[in-house]
Amino acid sequence: MAKSLLLFLLTSAAVFAQHEFTVYELLAPETHKFAIIYDVMSSTEGAAFYLNPIRKGSKASDEHVIDLATGKELKFEIVNGEALKVYFAEPIPKQGVARFRVFKTYEDPASYTIEGDRIVFDRPLGVRRNVVVLPAGYELIGASVPSIVSTQPDGRVRVSMLNDRDDQLPVKIIGRKLP
Repeated sequence: MAKSLLLFLLTSAAVFAQHEFTVYELLAPETHKFAIIYDVMSSTEGAAFYLNPIRKGSKASDEHVIDLATGKELKFEIVNGEALKVYFAEPIPKQGVARFRVFKTYEDPASYTIEGDRIVFDRPLGVRRNVVVLPAGYELIGASVPSIVSTQPDGRVRVSMLNDRDDQLPVKIIGRKLP
């Protein structure tokens, strides 16, 4: 019984949405870059690949993808500069899932800006669970959405939020350089 319950939970649509998770690690402000870690679970029977769109206005680099079940690298390609196409090790079987992690860096001066001694991360987020990590030496002074604020072991501020909407959540995080 426990095994069939686990299978149900892993394949249910409600749980699918809960497994998507994104971390945005803000890099040196003058670069306008942020590293992204995106955990995905796909359950489309027979699917041999997954398309992860590259946001308009963002320049992607440093991409790589791993299979979360095996830890092995997955093949991928950039399609027309608009999407990262991730190839699964094998097509998704009936009632199966593919769980993988996408690593990439975006440069996006429109989403990640400097305003005096402040940094602003202003970006709509479509994934259910999100985290924004401020660069070392910055404190959080504003968040446009309810958030849980904590400190990482290395001292950087971590801002966690939940998108409980059916569309993109407009998120604006403001940090200030510590004296």
